[in-house]
Amino acid sequence: MADVLGSLGYTQDLPDDLSELDDFQLLSNALRNERNTQDILEYKHDLVERVQRRLQEQADRVDTWKEAGKNQYDEVDMSLPILCSTLNVNRFRFLLKAYWRARLQKIERFATLILDKQELQRNCSPQELAHCLQYFVAVGKCMKEVVLARLPEEFQTLVQESQLTETRDMIPAPRLDRCVFIKLLKDAGHVAVDAEGTQLVDMKAGDVYIIQYALVQRLVQQDIAVLI
Repeated sequence: MADVLGSLGYTQDLPDDLSELDDFQLLSNALRNERNTQDILEYKHDLVERVQRRLQEQADRVDTWKEAGKNQYDEVDMSLPILCSTLNVNRFRFLLKAYWRARLQKIERFATLILDKQELQRNCSPQELAHCLQYFVAVGKCMKEVVLARLPEEFQTLVQESQLTETRDMIPAPRLDRCVFIKLLKDAGHVAVDAEGTQLVDMKAGDVYIIQYALVQRLVQQDIAVLI
């Protein structure tokens, strides 16, 4: 966007980071990963905070340009930079909201599992954990009043098929054995592509594979690969 505005002579108050596509690409990759796996991935705290801060800065800049445009003695027409900045803000907001929605869908689906495992709780933001607990309580209360209260006592549990069993066999868990498409963002070296770990493939940046997610889970979590 900075190149477009610069070519038209609109250079005042333009920050250097407007020409950077890093955050947009990182947020796009994060959204793809969330949509293409059931895994509860780590919340991108730093990325989200940075994007929100820059969005606020651009919104404030647009307001400044609008105020400047009201000055009848100002010969510079700021309508184009205002339009470009507004479009840029809107596309980032769309990605950010889609990222939050994708995560909340999985958090609601696997709320019981998240509350049961601390390692999954560490992958969530404080707001997501609060929503997870509220959702679990609300759904649990509804299920008990509508269904479980009408069943024999030994079946009045949300996490076990029966209170006579010791295992929590009613807690849904992500399926990590499903096949996914991945694209390597960096060289990953030799990666095992079978459950036994005997067959290795030298994965290079730019390579595309279809493979079980569990075998490349580490690569996705470390931003070495992105799901497509």
